[in-house]
Amino acid sequence: MSYMESGIPGLDELFYGGFPKGKTILLSGPPGAGKTVFAMQFLVAGALANEPGIFVAFDDLPGHIRRDMESFNWEISSLENLNPPLLTIVDGFASRVGLTTSERFQIRANVDSLLITLMDVLKKTGATRIVIDSLTTLSSSVRSTDQVRKEILTLASILGEQGCTTLLTAELGGIANSSSDIVRSTGKFGVEEYSAQGAIVLNYVEKYNGEYVRTVLVQKMRGHRHVFGWRQCQISEEGFIVLPDERVGKEFLDA
Repeated sequence: MSYMESGIPGLDELFYGGFPKGKTILLSGPPGAGKTVFAMQFLVAGALANEPGIFVAFDDLPGHIRRDMESFNWEISSLENLNPPLLTIVDGFASRVGLTTSERFQIRANVDSLLITLMDVLKKTGATRIVIDSLTTLSSSVRSTDQVRKEILTLASILGEQGCTTLLTAELGGIANSSSDIVRSTGKFGVEEYSAQGAIVLNYVEKYNGEYVRTVLVQKMRGHRHVFGWRQCQISEEGFIVLPDERVGKEFLDA
């Protein structure tokens, strides 16, 4: 099995080398946990290593995402404007809310439209890294767990065959308020983490003194050993950082 660097300082130490290439990984967390920053950093790191990436934006306008990422000094537009581009943003937001868009690539929030556009962009760019932000929105019109599982497996299979390593972001309901409140359903239907080949959970927990600390857990990485335990993480001016030696346990929360 071959691996690619995640681009997140400290994260690769938790699974001894990096993301397995060609796999689909679920990245879940509550609002504000840092999913979009984490996911975009994965793409930017790849772009800087000459590994093109695609960001599919269902939850916000691409222009807003570019603006928000400016605080990390990531040259998103510069990467997009190369020929061929090292980063491509696909607009899946405008059609959801009835807006017009000037983005080159736009799709509706369904798997068929997504795959058609992704195959087109893959041919044009040779992308090896993909982010879909978010699976929660993509599957919002789906009412059955079987259909959600089928959609994830379809994405994982087709994109994996193309040699793409894919991050699917998903909403996690609520935050952790105690050391025992660690792993819960990571998506709308509770099957998302079982269908993806890997699962990483971002959260923030309240300490005994009322302060909140960002945390990360590698919940699973199929066929790949990993550290299983919460670790502290931060979002700095340079982006998302994992502190692999900083554990989060009962003594940390209840001291």
